[in-house]
This record gives sequence, structure tokens and C-alpha cells, in this order.
Amino acid sequence: MKMKAAIQIGIILILALGSSAPRTLAQMWVPETPAKGLFGGATLGYGHSDVTDDWDDGSLSGRSTDTSEPVYKLFGGYQFCPYASVGGAYSYFGEFRLSATSDGSGNSWTAGSISGEQESDGWSLFFQGRLPISERWTFFGTIGWIWWESEERYNENGFVSSASESGDSLTVSGGFEFDHGLKDRIVYIFELGHQQVGDDDYNVITGSAGVIYRMP
Repeated sequence: MKMKAAIQIGIILILALGSSAPRTLAQMWVPETPAKGLFGGATLGYGHSDVTDDWDDGSLSGRSTDTSEPVYKLFGGYQFCPYASVGGAYSYFGEFRLSATSDGSGNSWTAGSISGEQESDGWSLFFQGRLPISERWTFFGTIGWIWWESEERYNENGFVSSASESGDSLTVSGGFEFDHGLKDRIVYIFELGHQQVGDDDYNVITGSAGVIYRMP
């Protein structure tokens, strides 16, 4: 419920910020403020994890998996020149699931019906390099460090257990920004990202879209 509520709030925020401004607004002169260079934004998308493949110890049959889940990110930072910025972000990476039947021949699961869930999120700091390729399009690449938390929950024939893990790792992403008319104020963002979470370094690949608001 917490994740669904956050996603609903994010959708409302993106729709509100991303709505097209009247042309007269786009042409208005907006004086610079002491906060010029600061920005904030949100993205929504989907993530794919290989956690369910890592959980298969060779004893499973009748597998049912959910390896693509909604993800979101809230971020902010400071753009100190046209080609670089720094910032921080909170990212939610989704909840991935596996259910199957084990014959007990592997080293992970007891024989019988089994299921597992893995959920993770994290806070990160990043540096972003930017390359304007036209008046409206900008390519960017981001490298950062994320401090993640991961929770894994298991059910083996009714015996429930869980494990909480935390750590840190490299996070990278890249994509494009599109200025839709209110120049240097509201832009759309399209991004692909990769990070590893969990003590077993589960790969999470994300694809998302959203909006950024830049202070004038």
C-alpha cells in the first residue's frame, strides 16, 4: 500500500508539472533568483531484476515469476554549468516475486511449495555530465553511489522467514532531456539505469520517464 500510494502521488506530481504551459508563459521574461541552478524532479517506470533466477537452485519446477515491477525516483540537485550537475536521489526498485515447487535436490529450498519476495530501495549521491545536442534535446550520463536496503521474504511449505540486508554500490544511468517550450524551467526526462542491490548483488535495470523543474 505504501508503494502504491507513493506511485499515485508521483503520477499526480508528474502530470501537474509536465502539463504544457501557455505559450504566453513560455515567452515571459523570468528574472533570475538566488536559487538559479537548483532543480528537482520525479520519474516513474519499470524495473527488471534477476533475483528470481539467482533463487533457482536447480530444484524448481512450475515457476511463476514477477520480475518487472513499478519503480520511482525522487531527486534534486544543482546544475553549476551547462555541462555538469550534482545531486541526490531516493529510489524505490520494486518488489520481485517467485513461486514454484521444489523437489528438494538443491541447496536452497526444502521439498514442497515455495515462494520468495525481494524488495529494495536506496539513497544516492550522483554526478551528471550533460551534452546539449540541440536547442531542445540534451543527452546526459550519470554516475553515483547508492546506499541501499533490501528485504527478502520466504515461505517454504508454510514456514515463513525473512532477511534484511543493507550495503552500498555503484549506480549508473543515462538518457535524454526534452525541453517542451518553457525553456530551462520544465523539461521531460527519459532514463535507463543500472544498480546492484542485496548481498548477492542482484542486478536491477530500470527504464523511466518524468519531469524536472529548474529554478529560474
